[in-house]
Amino acid sequence: MTTTLALHAILGALAGVALGLLFFRGLAAGVRLTLEGEATRAVPLHLLRLGAAGAGFTAAVLLGGAAALLGMLAGFQAAKAFAVRRAP
Repeated sequence: MTTTLALHAILGALAGVALGLLFFRGLAAGVRLTLEGEATRAVPLHLLRLGAAGAGFTAAVLLGGAAALLGMLAGFQAAKAFAVRRAP
């Protein structure tokens, strides 16, 4: 039982890092588009980004339960820290 929970948490963390990197890369692209005056192209990107994050977290809960969700949140936060540190 404990091994299964640990596996769900680890897989959730890996998925969270991947989702977080895509999320924050999309955020950077949306901000760049907005600053360039392309707000009409940025809005769908923001909606896609938020929808994908919501779907990813929902899938984590449905497939792995609380352990996967906590792992995914931790991975997402780690990706945020990496993206903020890397930002120019």
